Amino acid sequence: MNWRDDLTSGVRDASIRTKLSGALVFVLLLVAAVSALGVAQVISVNRVTTEIREVRLPQVELLEKLRRLALQHHLVVMRRLQVIDYRNLAEIDASLDETRQELQEASANFEATIGSPEERRLFAIFSHAWKIYVASLDQVNDAVESGELEEATEFANGTTRLQYQAAVDELENLIAYAKAQSKDAAERASNAVSRAVSQSLIVLAIASLAALGTIFWVQRNVSGPLRGIAHAMRRLTVGDHTTPVPEPTPRRDEIGVLVLALAGYRDALIHSREFARNAEQEWERLRAAVANMPVGLSMFDASDRLIICNRIYCDMYGLPPEDTLRGRTCQEIFAGARRHSGIYASIAEVLAEARSDPGATTHLVCETSDERILALGIQSIAGGGWIAIHEDITARRRVEEKIRHMARHDALTDLGNRLLFRDSLEEALSGLADKASVAVLCIDLDRFKNVNDTLGHPVGDALLQAVADRLRSCISQNDIAARFGGDEFAIIQLGPVQQPQAASDLACRIVRIVGEPYEIDGQQIIIGASVGIAIAPLDGKDADTLLKNADMALYAAKADGRGVHRFFRGEMSLRSNTRRLLELELRRALVEGELCLHYQPMFNMENREVIGFEALLRWNHPTRGIVPPNEFIWLAEEVGLIVPIGQWVMEQACRDAASWPGYINIAVNVSPVQFRERTFADQVVAALAASGLEAHRLEIEITERVLIADTAVTLAVLQRLHEIGVRIAMDDFGTGYSSLGYLRQFHFDRIKIDRSFVADLGAGDQESLAIVRAVASLSSSLNIATTAEGVENEQQFERLRAEGCDTVQGFLLGMPVPADDVARMFAAGAISAA
Repeated sequence: MNWRDDLTSGVRDASIRTKLSGALVFVLLLVAAVSALGVAQVISVNRVTTEIREVRLPQVELLEKLRRLALQHHLVVMRRLQVIDYRNLAEIDASLDETRQELQEASANFEATIGSPEERRLFAIFSHAWKIYVASLDQVNDAVESGELEEATEFANGTTRLQYQAAVDELENLIAYAKAQSKDAAERASNAVSRAVSQSLIVLAIASLAALGTIFWVQRNVSGPLRGIAHAMRRLTVGDHTTPVPEPTPRRDEIGVLVLALAGYRDALIHSREFARNAEQEWERLRAAVANMPVGLSMFDASDRLIICNRIYCDMYGLPPEDTLRGRTCQEIFAGARRHSGIYASIAEVLAEARSDPGATTHLVCETSDERILALGIQSIAGGGWIAIHEDITARRRVEEKIRHMARHDALTDLGNRLLFRDSLEEALSGLADKASVAVLCIDLDRFKNVNDTLGHPVGDALLQAVADRLRSCISQNDIAARFGGDEFAIIQLGPVQQPQAASDLACRIVRIVGEPYEIDGQQIIIGASVGIAIAPLDGKDADTLLKNADMALYAAKADGRGVHRFFRGEMSLRSNTRRLLELELRRALVEGELCLHYQPMFNMENREVIGFEALLRWNHPTRGIVPPNEFIWLAEEVGLIVPIGQWVMEQACRDAASWPGYINIAVNVSPVQFRERTFADQVVAALAASGLEAHRLEIEITERVLIADTAVTLAVLQRLHEIGVRIAMDDFGTGYSSLGYLRQFHFDRIKIDRSFVADLGAGDQESLAIVRAVASLSSSLNIATTAEGVENEQQFERLRAEGCDTVQGFLLGMPVPADDVARMFAAGAISAA
């Protein structure tokens, strides 16, 4: 490939911009060349014409003026010589001076235009001759002033005239030279114009041919291919896919790129037609989806005229099809549904707000005449118009209202709950006048737990509902009743009543009405009610204080035998503080290790030998000394401390018993609260493992309260412990009401006869004796060991042995002693194997 091929390839691959730029540059160069030539010719002609206009013609004019002024000067001089009247002489002298002044100015102006040495020479000769002439005039003037008129006249007509004529001749020579120069410049200008015209015509012809060649080249290489591409593009645009498109060429300029793009556009257009058909199908599906939306949809244009809506929208407002035709205004639509005309006013108001903030959604909730609640979301559309989503939220609002009601009311009784009660109490106290009062009554049902335990929770729930109904009948419209949970109720007594008499009357009425028998599921149930009363502002000015004091009064009512009401007194607060102090001391005792175990021995009835010990909890108080369990166990159960305390007792008793002889067992009392812990069985297993005590040496003592709480779960825990070897004993047997039923459900290893029956044996109580005999006989039949508690004299001991009891414990044979004393007893041999 030679340089010509390289040049051709380079030109072909160059961009259209480069090609057009090159053509334009070429044309511009031609224009520039023509322009430059024309400018050169114009400059040449202009230079000559300028010389004629600005130099030659002004010179000729100035020289003609000099000749005229010279003649005028000479005539004035001659006239002056002829004037005799001195009055006209001054005027002539003035004219002469003016003429001389003009001559000087004309001479100076001409001298400024002199451009050649010859002109300067001729002008100098003229100037010299004129000076000689002027000098002769001065002589004539001197002669006139001296009165020698004849001599002056003669001199003027002779010498002066000759000198004037010499100066005029020199001026004529200068004028002739100037005219000759002007004629030469005119000839040169004419020649320059002729030459410029001929050269310009030649260059213009060459430039025109070059421009035509450039246009042809551009048409062939640029505009022609572009027209073909444009034609194919138009045909493709109108859908003629069969239109042939230019074949791709090896060109790499824009034409080549456009040809490739056109082919791609044709393919893309074919695909887009297919896509449009698919989109139309999708649009049909979308319209079907909109028509079946679960909410109403309506769209309006900027003139509030309907564009589209769905069936739900029509059904929601009861609009017939003719009212929802495209183009109907929103006002016309709702004018047809007159019962919803108020909604249109609300929509118009919200629509104004929505249009002020395009893109944002404005919400509206309104209620229809048929008590339905509708939620509207209105959003303006860019360019005008708006879209609205209509949803019937009646059911949701009803549910929300129900939820709000449930949040502030008890689900079982529909009385207010603690939250509603507290808010109402705070509101009542905030509006309490100086002489007004508010009474708070805390109510607790007596013997309700027995109903739950014996008859089941469904009956207990029905009983609570019945109690709630009776409480509603006891209070006035101004009063507020609430259930705090379980069998706890409370009442706020409001209104213009006389306190404390009104509160006392209400409490008596509650105790009487709640205490009347109930008939539930065919069973007659009798419970009672205890009431505690606190009155504001005497017993407190804030809700917390009033509730606390009313609760303390309720505690006092229950302590006084139940079924009564008590008003708050200052000493109750003292008792409450004492109880709180006891709770804090008990918590400290658990942490500081003030709790300890004493062990009471259990004896074989036959030989009075020790077979085991019962672990009894003691509190070694730093100031009160040894505190028995009956003074603090109840509190530990109420505040939940019995769980960690019971775990400690289990672990400590197992550790102590592990050091005793292998035939000595250890009995540990377990609270019902401990059994509610899901990990209780695991705690027992962990205590045995940590101490190394054999499981069969551990005996757990429970009361009927353990079984009452949740029989199925409790029996499962007992069964698990029984399977690992732990012995289970029922304590305080005979003091409950369903012990025989539990003996059928679970095989206890031991039954402990309560000390209340043993104490009356020595006094000849036949009823106690019959109970002891029956328990001993029942235990023997069921192969269950028996232990009698509280044996304090020989008579009791012998009677129990005669009735067939296996073991006994009591002060007659052994007092509870610390673990160290038990260890010393074993070391001294005071306790030996049977």
